[in-house]
Amino acid sequence: MNPTPSAPRLAIIIPVYGHPVLVSEALQSALAQDADFGIQIIVVNDGCPHPETHQVLQAFALAYPERLTYLRKPNGGLSSARNAGIRHVLAHLQSVEALFMLDADNRLRPRAMAHAMGQLEAHPEAGWVYPSIDMFGIMARCDYGGPYSRLIHTQMNTCEAGSLIRRAVFEAGVLFDENFRLGFEDWDFFLSAGDAGFRGVNLEDFGFLYRKRPESMLANANRSQEFLVRQIREAHPALYSPANQLQMEHDEAPRYAIWLTDRALVRLVTDPDLAGPTLSISDYVRLYWASRTAPMQHRIPPYLVATTESTLHALGQQAVLHWLLWQLETVAPEPESLTFAEIVEAATPGHIHVQPVSEAEENADSVFQSPRERAQLWLLGHQALFGILQRGDESAAIPTAPGLTVQLDGPQLPRANLETVLETMATALWAAAGEARWRWRQPSIGLRNREHYVLRKAVDGQPVLPRCAGHGREIGIILSGTDAVPDRFATLMRELQDLRQDGGRLHLILLDTHADRQRLAIAGCAYDSLSLLGAPWPEGPDAEVLLFEELPLPIADPVLDDRALGLMLALNEVHVLAEVQRAPAASRLMGALRRWGTRTILHLPEASASEPGVALTLAYEHAYDHILAPDERLWTELRARGLPLAKIGLRTAQSPSAESTV
Repeated sequence: MNPTPSAPRLAIIIPVYGHPVLVSEALQSALAQDADFGIQIIVVNDGCPHPETHQVLQAFALAYPERLTYLRKPNGGLSSARNAGIRHVLAHLQSVEALFMLDADNRLRPRAMAHAMGQLEAHPEAGWVYPSIDMFGIMARCDYGGPYSRLIHTQMNTCEAGSLIRRAVFEAGVLFDENFRLGFEDWDFFLSAGDAGFRGVNLEDFGFLYRKRPESMLANANRSQEFLVRQIREAHPALYSPANQLQMEHDEAPRYAIWLTDRALVRLVTDPDLAGPTLSISDYVRLYWASRTAPMQHRIPPYLVATTESTLHALGQQAVLHWLLWQLETVAPEPESLTFAEIVEAATPGHIHVQPVSEAEENADSVFQSPRERAQLWLLGHQALFGILQRGDESAAIPTAPGLTVQLDGPQLPRANLETVLETMATALWAAAGEARWRWRQPSIGLRNREHYVLRKAVDGQPVLPRCAGHGREIGIILSGTDAVPDRFATLMRELQDLRQDGGRLHLILLDTHADRQRLAIAGCAYDSLSLLGAPWPEGPDAEVLLFEELPLPIADPVLDDRALGLMLALNEVHVLAEVQRAPAASRLMGALRRWGTRTILHLPEASASEPGVALTLAYEHAYDHILAPDERLWTELRARGLPLAKIGLRTAQSPSAESTV
C-alpha cells in the first residue's frame, strides 16, 4: 500500500448525493486499497441537500489531503458529477492511466484496484475492465464472465459503472451523457465507448461490492426501462441497425457450428460465405461440453449443422445455401428442436421447390429410415442435441419437427453422417463432466448461447436469414412467383447488372414455395442469391372486411409477414415487382423495412391502371420511397390522386431507365 502517492496511476471517482452515512464506507474501502501504485480519490458533492454530507466529506479531505480531492458543484445528476471528476483528472492528474467509478453506496475489497489494473495491463486491447458483481444487502453472486459481446450489450447492461476505464477512452471524448437522469447512463456510456472503437474485458475476482436494495436508482430505472431503452437506441442508431447487428452476430456469436463430416472440421459462422473460426472435431467437442459446465465462460453456437463440404459448395453454387439454413430454422426455431433437409433432383428441370416431408415419412419406425437416412443436412438446436446425448437413444430423443424435401438441379449429394457425429460427442472424455454445472455464480447473461434471438426480436421471433451485408449495395427484388415473370423484371435486372461489378449484390425473393430458374434467367441476367418464402400467401379479402376507399383490403398473415421480413433485414434497397393482387402483402413488409432505413421502390404493372390497382397503390404508398408507373396515364392518375412528384417516376417502353428515381 502506498499512502502518499506523488504520481498516482489510478483515480477513483466517487459522486455523492444523498448518502452522507454510506459514503464513509465507500471512502474507507477506497483508502484501504492495497496496491503497489499510487491511487488518487476524487469525491464530488453533487449539491447534496444534507449538510452532514459536506461535513463527512470535508472531514475525510482534511484527514487525507494528499490522497483525496474534494470537489463541490451544484446538483446536475449522477452523470454530471462523474464528468466533473473525470475532467478534473484529465486536467490535473497527467500521471493517471485509468479511472474507476465508485458510487457512494458501494464498496471495494482491499485488492480490487490491484486486480483490475493487472487485468487492464494484461489486455492492452481493452478499453475497460468490468466485474462479475458480488451484491450485498440483497445477496447475489452474478456471473458476467466470458468474452465481452457488444451484441449482447445492446440488449442488456452487462457492464457496471463500477469498472476500471482506460484514460484513452475519456481522451477520445467519451463521457457520461448528462441527459440520462433516470438511470442506465452507464449502459449508454459503454455503448459510446464501443462506438469509439473500445471494448471491455471481464474480471471475475474484481473485488467490487454492489449494495442491492429493493428501492434504489436502479429500481427506478427498471420502472422506466421502456423509455430509457428507447433513449439508448435513439442515441446509437447505427449500432441498432439490423445489418450491423447481423454482422456483430457473425463476428462475436456465430449462429452455427457446421460439422463437415467429410473433412472432420467444424466451422463457427453465421454467414457461411464469410470466414470464421475453424475447429478440429476434438476442440469443438471439448468446447461443447465446457459450455455445459460453465455457459457464461464458454460459448457455443445455438445450432449444430451436420453436413458435408460438397453439399455446402453445391448449395452455394446454386445461390440457395443461406435460404436453406433459414428454412430449416423456420421448421426448428427453438433450441429443443431439430430438423433435416433431403435434397433431391428437381422433378422439372430448372425448378426449385420446397415442401415438408410427408406425414407417413415422419412417422417412420426408424430414425434413419428414408428420407432421413438420405438427408444431406441436419440442423440440431443445442438443447435437442444435449437431450440426445444425455439419453443415448436417438430414436426416442429426436423430436417430431418435420424435415424438408428440397428439389434442385445438380449432382446427387452425399448424406450427412449424423450417427458418427452423435457417437463422437457422446463418447468424448469430457461428456461426464458436462452433466453438471461447476460454477458457483449465478448465470446473469440470459442471451449467452442464444444471441440469434437479438435479431429475431425485430421480426416477432421469426428466424433471420444468415447473410451479412457486404461492402456494396444489397438489393432485394421481390416477386410473387415465376409462373409469369414480368417484363419489368428483365428490364430492372439489366439495369442493375453493373452494380455487381462494383461490389453490390442482387437477391431474388419469391413469396412462394417454388421458383423456375429458366424464367428467372431472362436475358442472361445474374443474381447472387435466391430465397423462397416456403409457404403460400393467403389470398382473398380480410376477414374483418377492412376497407380503403370502399375496396376490401387483402387478408394479412402476421406470421408470414414477419417470416418474410426475416429474409430481408440485411438489405439496404428493395424493389417490389409483385402482381396487383400480391402487392399489398409485399407492401406491408416495406413499411417495416423503410422504418429500419431500407430504401423501398414499387414497380407497378400495367394492370395497376384499373381502379382497384390505383386504390391499392394509394393505400400503401407511405411504405415506399419511390413508385414507378408503367405509362403516363397511370403516372398522371397517381399524381392527381395526391402522390408527391418526388415519389413517383415513369418507366415506359421508350424510356425504360428511371435512374434518377431508382
